[in-house]
Amino acid sequence: MTSDDRANPLAVELKQETANAYFIACKKMVDSLEALERFDRTLASSTLDQSQIARRSELLEDAAERVFYVLIHREAMKLSGYEQFFQTYGIPADVRARLGPKRSR
Repeated sequence: MTSDDRANPLAVELKQETANAYFIACKKMVDSLEALERFDRTLASSTLDQSQIARRSELLEDAAERVFYVLIHREAMKLSGYEQFFQTYGIPADVRARLGPKRSR
């Protein structure tokens, strides 16, 4: 933020709102990644039936969409370091491979 921005209350408020929205998006992303991880951990040693396969697919798509939106947010905020971001949050390869909005059915 430049010194001109710090003197502008609207600019300060916009930066605060942007940061707040980013952290909310990150929280939702982490929650969806944890839900996928819990599902995988719970059923790791069993063969999945059709409903479990469908549920995992939903969890995977949700996580991929949420990561995608956080990446868009990061881009808008001019934040770099995607590889570090992926490592920090432990983004699995299958999530990375499906990044994007949920596919319509």
